[in-house]
Amino acid sequence: MRRFLPGIALAFGAFTPAMAQDTPPESSASPTPDPLVDEAEKPADRVSVDVGAALVSKYISRGIGFAEEASLQPYVTVSLSLPGLEGGAISGAKMFVGNWNNVKLGHVEATEAGQLTRFYENDFYVGGAVTVNDRWSVSATYYRYGSLSDSFDGYNDLELIVGFDDSGLWSGTVPLDNFSLSPSLRMVQEAGRPGRPDALYVQPSLSPSFDVGHPDRPVHVTMPLVVGLADTYYDDAQGGHPTFGFFRTGVSVSGQPFPNSAENVRVSGGVDVWMLNDKVVNGLGDSEVVGRIGVNWSF
Repeated sequence: MRRFLPGIALAFGAFTPAMAQDTPPESSASPTPDPLVDEAEKPADRVSVDVGAALVSKYISRGIGFAEEASLQPYVTVSLSLPGLEGGAISGAKMFVGNWNNVKLGHVEATEAGQLTRFYENDFYVGGAVTVNDRWSVSATYYRYGSLSDSFDGYNDLELIVGFDDSGLWSGTVPLDNFSLSPSLRMVQEAGRPGRPDALYVQPSLSPSFDVGHPDRPVHVTMPLVVGLADTYYDDAQGGHPTFGFFRTGVSVSGQPFPNSAENVRVSGGVDVWMLNDKVVNGLGDSEVVGRIGVNWSF
């Protein structure tokens, strides 16, 4: 039910920054490193961590309203690069595991869950991603959706995302720095969702983006164009299943506030504009505007 990771463009790049555990201290009995072993191949250098959080004015996912209250959405992703799989057309490969949460803020009516009432959603995911010819990315992810507050019964999702990195292809054609369209196709198959048939959700998107400001400290601007489609995911009041769920656009900006002292920290902010199918029972109006701010740290 969760939105695709801040990033998760969830394609290969979205899971690249995510992971880093504490490294145990070196033992004095450690063997002398083999000079023939490339330093870049050490396991510790193959692990990365992406940790962050977003503050949203309302929780909407796939065109369905899940929380009217403002929410905090913290997450962490740990990734392990797999250089042994690289070669030929495969220019990058990795596996990842992570956790994403939605925590309601403000006044929340008490339930039997007590203090856990605020913890509306708590998801775990694991998957893998490959980059093909430095341009195409394919990621496959298993999600287990759960709720510490028992707001809904847990179920599973299987997600496949295919994306294309068109950065650099527009130089000399579009008069904008670092312009790209970043086309992607996201497909999600529900598995074992209680009380309803498992649905297939399809989300084609473009994310036109470019840089503004000083080249040494650019601000990245993105204006997503997203459509939500499904077979039986959306319900109408007559018991039918409309195919079209929503169109979403908006604008977001992101950048590095401390490029010299903390170059791996990024902050972002923006507005999502949802234009919704008024025949779908979604708990929302015909249109919704959602504000968001976030911070991300990769190491």
